[in-house]
Amino acid sequence: MSLIRTFIAIPLPSPLQKRIWRETAPLRDSIERGIIRWVPPENIHLTLKFLGNTPEENSDTLKKIITREILKYPAFEISLRKIGAYPNISRPNVIWLGIEESSKLFSLQKSVEKVASQIGSLPEKRRFSAHLTLGRVSRKGYNKQSRAKIRIMLEKTPGYDFGKVRVKSIHLFESQLKESGAEYRSLFEAKLGEFFE
Repeated sequence: MSLIRTFIAIPLPSPLQKRIWRETAPLRDSIERGIIRWVPPENIHLTLKFLGNTPEENSDTLKKIITREILKYPAFEISLRKIGAYPNISRPNVIWLGIEESSKLFSLQKSVEKVASQIGSLPEKRRFSAHLTLGRVSRKGYNKQSRAKIRIMLEKTPGYDFGKVRVKSIHLFESQLKESGAEYRSLFEAKLGEFFE
């Protein structure tokens, strides 16, 4: 049985990925190299469900179930704004760009969770927190001093407003871990209903 590392996500348009990268450059430049592993612009996305190692033969099953489930949802918009860190800015592990609360997005994610359970994926224990990962704090050089620098950096970062993004589809991605970093490949796209809110 062949296993592939997969996740279900909402991709972002390339111009928006580049804009996020461009406008967050001062954030990246304010901390020395090696403390944070920044996500390259082409990899910025909104994860709905991380599946992990998945039997390759489950792809066809997922495609059918997701396509059927997702058609129930019309296209909708989300807003990208705040900056923050998990678990918090004093003990940062992940730097993220936040998404405003959206009942439509949360409803869609619940459906994705339901679909994933049908192939044996365990439900998430934590409540879904919609975000785009911008960077992960590396263990190398992660100490009290670097944590303080990241906290100050985040406190000084002005709020962002990337406007509204229309969500039209979700993808099943394969993630291949390489020395140069993760590479993502879309295995299929499921489009939301072709009608508007």
